Amino acid sequence: MHIKMKRVYIAIVGTGNVANTVHIPAWEKIARVNVVAVCDVNEKRVKSVAKSWKIPRFYTDFTELLEKEDGAIIDICTPPSTHAYLSIKAMSEGHSVVLEKPMAMSYEECKSIMDEYYKREKEVKLCVIHNFLFTPPLLDVKSILNKKRPCILSVDIRMLHTANDEMISDKTHWVHKLPGGRFGENLIHPIYILRNLMGKLNVRDVYASKKGNYDWVNYDELYATFNSEDGKYGTIHISFNSPRTTVAPLSIRIYGKQMMINYDGSNLILTTQGPMPPGKIYKIKDNLQITMQIAKSLSKEALRTILNKNKSGHEYLLSAFVNAILKNERMPYDPEEAYDATITFLKVLQNL
Repeated sequence: MHIKMKRVYIAIVGTGNVANTVHIPAWEKIARVNVVAVCDVNEKRVKSVAKSWKIPRFYTDFTELLEKEDGAIIDICTPPSTHAYLSIKAMSEGHSVVLEKPMAMSYEECKSIMDEYYKREKEVKLCVIHNFLFTPPLLDVKSILNKKRPCILSVDIRMLHTANDEMISDKTHWVHKLPGGRFGENLIHPIYILRNLMGKLNVRDVYASKKGNYDWVNYDELYATFNSEDGKYGTIHISFNSPRTTVAPLSIRIYGKQMMINYDGSNLILTTQGPMPPGKIYKIKDNLQITMQIAKSLSKEALRTILNKNKSGHEYLLSAFVNAILKNERMPYDPEEAYDATITFLKVLQNL
């Protein structure tokens, strides 16, 4: 007997770069998912996107989309200033929502989104795209932490970009209208990682400076320190003056009582180090272990590439979100944690 499998239908709002290069390609790879509509105020662009991706319907009016695409998950890929209005309206009309980061750009807007979600949570789901948590390296880090259960003392995160970063180098890009400029778009990444690893965060100090030459940029270096409620310490350094173009701009160092975990995003290398007694023989042994781990990381990444297994964080998160909906399970990432991270993000921006 043939059993018809339930399908999930997606309507994407915003047809700019993130929709075209990240969201639509990710949805296309997920089983039992159909992107059925796109919506954008730019009629020429939305028509073009619908045609190039063979998406059956397009809209220039968000209200019309909600009325006609009953039951579709609304995937919001618009600038952050629009997130509150679009997500609240979608949830109020019974649609589950996928919301690009950052959740919103003010405390009031974030609270309004969560208030609407709590009001409707029995009928709708909310997934905020904190995608780095679902990239293979971060999943590996989380696996190590879950297995070893080290007592974490501190976490240091770096995001090092070159000056020709496509957003900061474009004078007309919408990020320059955000509070914090370029940081208003990307600071949320290390914040939500730190929140996930350390728990709720208190902002201690924030330092910002300008080292580059773009006259439309106020700051291109940011350094911030944090502590958690249980005494962990964390730091974040974001730069747009790095001399290196990297595979991934993110690096993480986790320092614990029993072990250290180092993820070098510039070379996609993950290593761990445990206790090392004094003595030359132990130093040699430690060096050999690190060398073997580096070789393993490089081989693993090469194999992922050869076998086309390099799933993006978006694909992992969206796939888990769809499975949770189909099986009526817990969401892969709690909106409450996303909210906490976004409030911390806004506090840092407030200190610039």
